[in-house]
Amino acid sequence: MKKVKVTPVPLYKNISGRSLFKSNDPAFREYRRRWREQPVNFEAGDFPLFIDIEVTNACNLRCSFCATTYLDASKRKQFIPAKFVRKILDEGKHNGLYGVKFNDRGEPLLHPELTQFVRYAKKCGLIDVYFNTNGMLLSEAKAKGLINSGLDRISISIEGFRKDFYERYRIKAKFETLLRNVRNLWALRQKRGLTKPLIRIQSVLLPEISKDMDGYLSGYKKFWGPYADEISVIEYKKEISLQQHAKPLIYPWACHQLWQRVVVWCDGTILPCNEDYRGLLDLGNISTTSIKEAWNSKALIELRAVHMAGKSHTITACRGCYLRETQIDKLKKLDKER
Repeated sequence: MKKVKVTPVPLYKNISGRSLFKSNDPAFREYRRRWREQPVNFEAGDFPLFIDIEVTNACNLRCSFCATTYLDASKRKQFIPAKFVRKILDEGKHNGLYGVKFNDRGEPLLHPELTQFVRYAKKCGLIDVYFNTNGMLLSEAKAKGLINSGLDRISISIEGFRKDFYERYRIKAKFETLLRNVRNLWALRQKRGLTKPLIRIQSVLLPEISKDMDGYLSGYKKFWGPYADEISVIEYKKEISLQQHAKPLIYPWACHQLWQRVVVWCDGTILPCNEDYRGLLDLGNISTTSIKEAWNSKALIELRAVHMAGKSHTITACRGCYLRETQIDKLKKLDKER
């Protein structure tokens, strides 16, 4: 059997500023060392390093390129109960959890208790408390609350730097509102002489952008650079159905997420990765199953074993996974270059 490749090929690329993962803090450096090395060594430990806690599956936008737009039409909009969040964080506190991200499919700023969740996560000693947002609801009041709560980092997803381009893809968004919110967040942090939350502004590399990559990136950095610690771009996800993945892409690859993190949806469903938008790899529900039980469950151990054997294409959810396809494409290119 060929050696299975597990080294993650990053889906985002830093194009300006400092990487938010560079730190002199010993605990943070240990966290990132384990993040890199555990998948390579197939070491899961007793508990995940990181948990994605989806505080809501609802979103205020209908972006043309987002999985949430297409996959949640039949899903009831939900908000995670505070008792679920406290249960997860309390368990994490006693099991060496390093960080959480307060979203998966939806827009976290829709949850009225988000600031309290961030504050509780920091109270539990987590060192990487984070979320992604489209920024439209990041009012001055919410920005102040998040800064005061101790939020470690935030990523704001923005396509383009002009109103017409931005609103073409971010359906229901208003560029003027976004720009005001981004500027306010940066100004409020700077006024207080703080370094956190670290701010990343990122763009999805849409097909239209690829036609003029150099020109786009130059303008993007110039426009958004004054309001962020890091400017980056992330891969475009071409969402396709499972049926379109009927012919498996065979390659000796194992998903790094199985040795790093789990996801808890707002209804309590526990999943082994944040790309399983259809919930095909259900490990139980947080109302009756602990994170440690899910992490060490027979189902997840068997899933890891299949990946370790280089047979991830035999798992329905994995065969149709964007992350798997994207990383394998990149690894194949690296193989040719060697």
